[in-house]
Amino acid sequence: MKITPVQRAARIKNLREKRKLERELKVRDRALRLRAKKSSGGGDSAEATEKKHQRRARGSLSRDEIVKAAFDIIRVEGVEGLSMRRIADKLGCSVASPYAHFENQEEILRILITNGEKILTQDLRRAQTSATDVYDQLDAIAHAYWNFASENRHLHRLMFSASGGKLYRKSFPTLPTSYRVFLETIRRGISSGAIPHPRKSYPAIASTMWAWMYGLIVLDLNEMVRQPKGADPVKEGIEYFKRMLRVPLD
Repeated sequence: MKITPVQRAARIKNLREKRKLERELKVRDRALRLRAKKSSGGGDSAEATEKKHQRRARGSLSRDEIVKAAFDIIRVEGVEGLSMRRIADKLGCSVASPYAHFENQEEILRILITNGEKILTQDLRRAQTSATDVYDQLDAIAHAYWNFASENRHLHRLMFSASGGKLYRKSFPTLPTSYRVFLETIRRGISSGAIPHPRKSYPAIASTMWAWMYGLIVLDLNEMVRQPKGADPVKEGIEYFKRMLRVPLD
């Protein structure tokens, strides 16, 4: 495959960064060994210190390990806490090691977004099949989406935030599978007559309800709206949508 000038420049940049990181690590390791020798006055303690700071070999890492480490970091510290150096520290390897499996951090983030989309879609499919009535299905789907966002707050931010949205669109250039579940449910409701609206209106109905769900979740995640104890904002919103959807359009 022919490499474009942009790709060649990116590879050269990544290679330079790797070499720079490797040099920094060598300098740091050398400083640690010298410090250990000075503090102990002998070679045995220095050898023990060197073993203590020994890092994993690059070949001992796997892509799955790196992705899992990145996910664990995001789950606790948020996207802001993620970096290749932070991943390396967590796995006990050199900073250059993850680059043997991934070209850059963006590639890891895209995998996390793809994995998150798979989990969300599975949750929504499960909710969809938990009922036969279209309105009960919409209720279950909305609650499943809410639960996913509540249990994966930082991952949801990565998937649907302004910065993560660009990566999300790269991962899903067409409609994402999670949104398709919502879209299909509305379309079937219209086809069956349960939702007495023109067939051509189902995309607008689906996007409006999805936007409402997203807005509600973002407000909750950012603690911008205080809910009374025991309140179910999802249920309240769905009830309003049910009333509107059950009214035929002229």
